Amino acid sequence: MKIGINNGSFDYLGAEEAQYARIAALGYDAVDHSLSDTGAPCYQSDDAMKEYGLRVRRAAEETGLEICQVHGPWPTDDKTAENRAQTLIHMRRAVYGCHVMGAPYLIIHPQMPYGWGAEEDPEFAYRLTVDLMKALMPDCEKYGVVLCLENMPMKAHRISTMDRIAEAVREVNSPYCAICMDTGHTNVYGRDPGEDVRIAGDLLKTLHVHDNTGHDHHMLPWLGSADWDSFTAALKEIGFNGVMSMETAGVRNPKMPSAVLDQAEKLTAAAARALADMACSIGD
Repeated sequence: MKIGINNGSFDYLGAEEAQYARIAALGYDAVDHSLSDTGAPCYQSDDAMKEYGLRVRRAAEETGLEICQVHGPWPTDDKTAENRAQTLIHMRRAVYGCHVMGAPYLIIHPQMPYGWGAEEDPEFAYRLTVDLMKALMPDCEKYGVVLCLENMPMKAHRISTMDRIAEAVREVNSPYCAICMDTGHTNVYGRDPGEDVRIAGDLLKTLHVHDNTGHDHHMLPWLGSADWDSFTAALKEIGFNGVMSMETAGVRNPKMPSAVLDQAEKLTAAAARALADMACSIGD
């Protein structure tokens, strides 16, 4: 199994070329590339996204890395119809960006029409998410990009836990619509990560791997309370063949002395490799 990490963990290095070089030097096979910031110049037009995407693709090719997945627009302001229309434009541009980069998967979050708080009408929020994914399907089919809906840590929202995420994806009912499992978000609920893997089943295509003790702190696996034996056993059980992609922040800080930061980043890569090996070796 390949291992990967989000390039946002290396923002302190500046340009994507430097980020990718460091990721490759740490022994990763793949990158979860962030297109979260819709204020970035690449979102201004398709031409701007193409120019940016080709630059990132060259960085991947020069370092021997695979862009295994892209994180789409986040956070988004979904409170008004006008805002949601703008989100759709950004999402479509992100799909195109995946195509240019050669990335097979775009990860998105559910719509949040009531912001971070309690939902006045949970069914409305659910329907908005399903409708957004359906609206993106023609672009996904055109460019060969699979949309992956991510489970979330917001307990006030209906479409947050893996069972609801799977429900929404199955309603879209397209080979271009799948699931991203975030292990930290599963753990915020105190859920068994192995059970969430099984709920997602063959719809599970991408991962965000990190740990916590009940709050979404993006810690290194084994520093929190998640059950990694259960998680990796379930991945083995369903035949998951994607990338063990890390989304950690809690073991490293760019303000660390360089020698300490170097070891912290190597530790994260070692944790990714250990999990990947566990998921491949169980029962062999």
